[in-house]
Amino acid sequence: MLKTNQSDSQECETIRLSHFVRSSQLLGPYKRFVIWVQGCCFSCIGCLADKMRDSAGGYDALVSQLAGLIYSSSDTEGITISGGEPFLQAQKLTHLIRAVRLRRDIGVILYTGFSLEDPDFIKNGPAGANELIRCCDLIIDGQYKQSLDDDRFGIGSSNQKLNFITDRYREEAERYYSSQRARKAEIILSASQSIMVGVPSERTLELFNELTSGCTEDK
Repeated sequence: MLKTNQSDSQECETIRLSHFVRSSQLLGPYKRFVIWVQGCCFSCIGCLADKMRDSAGGYDALVSQLAGLIYSSSDTEGITISGGEPFLQAQKLTHLIRAVRLRRDIGVILYTGFSLEDPDFIKNGPAGANELIRCCDLIIDGQYKQSLDDDRFGIGSSNQKLNFITDRYREEAERYYSSQRARKAEIILSASQSIMVGVPSERTLELFNELTSGCTEDK
């Protein structure tokens, strides 16, 4: 983990993270560096990441160190940002993306519970929201609705939409986020963490809960 001490927190910008994985192909086309931010303003029924709601959870990661890990992961095409709610840390995530792009070209996919079609979000949303939107290539937006969960690959429920900010992933998206693809998830277990990557099927979620029952989880 990229934990900081007190002096670092005072001198350097940090992002509140839940966890990250260096490489995955389950949250967007190509291999991706995936980060989950800590803290959320929504309370979606059936949320897979309910332990990321509390902004006091997780840990502080230095933007500069996290950027270094991302741009040095040369086998990844880009990053996926999930959570938690990324727009609650919009300015910090914008600084992270820009820091990485100073070193190499990366694509950015972001999951959010906010709706980009909501005029109130665009006008009165979290500080820095518009700048973060402009830094992204694809934003998957909308709160998770358990009643609309249709087993689509990579997307939680049918109300959530693909918003192409650029054309970077437009050609791959129809194939990648297809209802014809079976949902998959990766489960990563260690002495200190239990992490599930991807949007799981109901059975995969049951297995994850069984495996992690009684264990300490960073999720």
